[in-house]
Amino acid sequence: MKISYASSKVEKYFNDFGKMKKILPFEWVKTIKKHINNIEASDNFSIFLSLGLGRPEQLSGYQRPTYSLKVSANARMIIEVLADQSEIMICDEIKVEGVCDYHGDKENWYIP
Repeated sequence: MKISYASSKVEKYFNDFGKMKKILPFEWVKTIKKHINNIEASDNFSIFLSLGLGRPEQLSGYQRPTYSLKVSANARMIIEVLADQSEIMICDEIKVEGVCDYHGDKENWYIP
């Protein structure tokens, strides 16, 4: 699958895991790297979802289909599927929004 990023700041961290380690715990960075590798290795979003890696959960309240992948107990990597709801299973491109703690009343972004 093809991966794009929500902003140049997000892309900067996801293309340099050494830089990411400066702002996030090492275990989180390892998990995020695994998620990125698994996404890239999948031909489409359906295959990625069927693996169940990272406990993908669809989030509500977003215009496009958006999912979270577990990074730690409270931190999640947020990805947006670049397709309509009807085409989600054949989609071959996602956009990484960043890493956040969305539990509770507000979103606390670690990488916006």
